[in-house]
Amino acid sequence: MHTQLRTTASKWLRMIGAGLAAWPYWAAMLLVISVVYKLNWLDHQLNVGGMNEWKWKVNYGAMVIVTFWLVWLGRRTRAIVIALLDILLSILLFADLVYFRYFKDFLSVPVLLQANQVSSLEDSIWSLVHRSDLILFCDIPAAVAFAVWTCWHWRPSRLARIRASSTAPKRSRARFMLNTALAAVLLAMGITLIAGPVNQQKNGWATGLFVGNWWNIPIYNVTGLLGFHGYDTYRYAKEHWFGGGVSHEQIQEARDWFGERKQLQDQAMSEPMFGAAAGKNVLIIQAEAFQSFVIGQTVEGKEITPYLNALIGKSLYFPNFYHQTGQGRTSDADFLTSCSLHPMPTGSVFIRFADHDFNCLPEILNGKGYDTTIHHAYDGSFWNRNNMYHNMEYGKFYNIKDFNIDEEPLGWSLGDKSFLQQTVDQIQERGASPFYAMAITISGHHPFNLPDSKTEFEVGAFEGATFGDYIKAAHYVDAAIGELVDRLQQEGLWDNTALMLYGDHDNSLYDKKPYEQLLGKSLSDEEMDAIIRKVPFFIHFPGDEYAGVSEKTAGQLDTAPTILQMLGIPMGDNKMMGVSMLSAAEKPVVFRTGGFTDGKVYYTPSNDGSGAGGACYSLADGAAADMSACAAGKDAAQLELQISDLVVEHDLLPVLKKEE
Repeated sequence: MHTQLRTTASKWLRMIGAGLAAWPYWAAMLLVISVVYKLNWLDHQLNVGGMNEWKWKVNYGAMVIVTFWLVWLGRRTRAIVIALLDILLSILLFADLVYFRYFKDFLSVPVLLQANQVSSLEDSIWSLVHRSDLILFCDIPAAVAFAVWTCWHWRPSRLARIRASSTAPKRSRARFMLNTALAAVLLAMGITLIAGPVNQQKNGWATGLFVGNWWNIPIYNVTGLLGFHGYDTYRYAKEHWFGGGVSHEQIQEARDWFGERKQLQDQAMSEPMFGAAAGKNVLIIQAEAFQSFVIGQTVEGKEITPYLNALIGKSLYFPNFYHQTGQGRTSDADFLTSCSLHPMPTGSVFIRFADHDFNCLPEILNGKGYDTTIHHAYDGSFWNRNNMYHNMEYGKFYNIKDFNIDEEPLGWSLGDKSFLQQTVDQIQERGASPFYAMAITISGHHPFNLPDSKTEFEVGAFEGATFGDYIKAAHYVDAAIGELVDRLQQEGLWDNTALMLYGDHDNSLYDKKPYEQLLGKSLSDEEMDAIIRKVPFFIHFPGDEYAGVSEKTAGQLDTAPTILQMLGIPMGDNKMMGVSMLSAAEKPVVFRTGGFTDGKVYYTPSNDGSGAGGACYSLADGAAADMSACAAGKDAAQLELQISDLVVEHDLLPVLKKEE
């Protein structure tokens, strides 16, 4: 009896062991654990909210949903697919990490549609890769080895012997039913792990998260990284394939908003600066990654920007001017400046909506007799410029094909010195007057690796660091501006041209220490945020007229209305969101993140992007202020972004103008 019981127990143990060994989700479980570990590591690198209980659950839930269907596959196919999933997910996490280090945002479908531009970013990408990032790929050799072993161990000759058993078909049907039941349980578990935390947050601090165009960081903090990519894909499909249009109420809300903004804009027509440069040429320079903190600064007693320092002293300078760009970076700055609308929360308007009607500055100036041109020594397809500039109605787009490459490329392309000189040549060849020309520089692009023979600037303690390379690049661009001014004077254009310059976006260098070292003081979080967002803006009027410093708070959105006022052109029925910097009318500067400043307070959303968080500062003393001081401004900023997104995404400007 004892022997029989022992035999039966041994038989059951072997059956249980065989069943556990044949359970089709073991390897997938290892993949789930491995990827969630990587997501946890990645979250610490991002530092945008922390790996809380909610995020743990949604990450596990997302991975279960990614892998539940593997139970239906055969052993060999399953092992191969697991290895491929491991490779693809690791690449996705790595790409998100590198992208975030540069843009402080996550990859989205619109960004991936711009993937053909990646080759141009090669140097910048490599500078953002850290040795520790290898942890994202450390399990791939094991996954590949497991796939190879499984394919060998369960080779066809061995399977043929197993299938020779008469009970194999019956076992196969039973196994399929069991696997289907297991898949259903796994899918339900994955959905539950995601739905619980998401609904809890959606009904709390993240109310309205999936309704409006929220910043990507709060979406990530609710859904996790894989959940974010799933939602982003759904959002893109809904926007482009299953969109429901715009309601009459939404159109009326947009019309009312623009009506209120026009009251501020129309003040310009009765002010002294209206027509201050009427009939003059306009040359505007968009300087790549050029920030305000280098203006007036020295390194080891030598000025970083000597030419600009002198020129600003003869110009109207705005030290409180901010970039307002998003993921579209340089193209966003171009869009903000020319069209006076906000960029989108994901991707670039140039890429996504180049066929929409934006009623931009070139179109307006064409109707006033100006010859409008834009100049950029790079491929015309980059940022979809060929199509966008055609839609903006520029008279001519001069791209890399129109420039003589008369020197070794500096960074991305032709150096700014030669580029600006050839831009003057192109303007001269057209012989049109008055002209409006925009020149977009490129030498100051990340990672700022210009040769020392071109920069000719010693950066002392910053030598060998990217921050030091940035200072050298800024010095080179400054010299290029100096040579441009000399050329305009030689050609007789200086006395009949208003020269404007602004920086397009920040330099993607966010470590506070080198800024403190350069500026010789410690920086608060508010001061650091402002330094990153501030870019120079000045207008040099013919004859050095109107020179001085305006402390007015302004942003790129305000550039087009400023140009209209100085040229004496009324706003009319043009729909713009900015207000002229030359006008006494004031409004807040709204950032794509939902932050804002009005010159009195400065609001920054929390790192996790939650609407309930954030910080409010008083600019009078830089001290933290009660959130109530920023509450109204925060709500107004969100409304402004929503109206802009509605107009841009749904091509509403023609509708708003037609129904007035």
